[in-house]
Amino acid sequence: MLLHWARLLQRTVASRDRRRALVARRNAAMRAAHERGVDKDTIARAIGLSPAHVGQALRGEPTPE
Repeated sequence: MLLHWARLLQRTVASRDRRRALVARRNAAMRAAHERGVDKDTIARAIGLSPAHVGQALRGEPTPE
C-alpha cells in the first residue's frame, strides 16, 4: 500500500514540477527568440500556441498550462 502511495505521489507531484520547469524553459526560449528579432506571430505558429499565450510569455506572465 505504501509503495502504491509513493508511486502515485511521484507521478503526480514530480510530473507537475517537471511540466512547470519545461513550460518555464519554453517561455524563456520564446523570450530569447523575440529579443533576437523573431516576431510574436512567427513564434506562435512555430510553437503551436495562440498569439495571446505567446504575448503573456513574452511579458513574463505565467501562462495557463
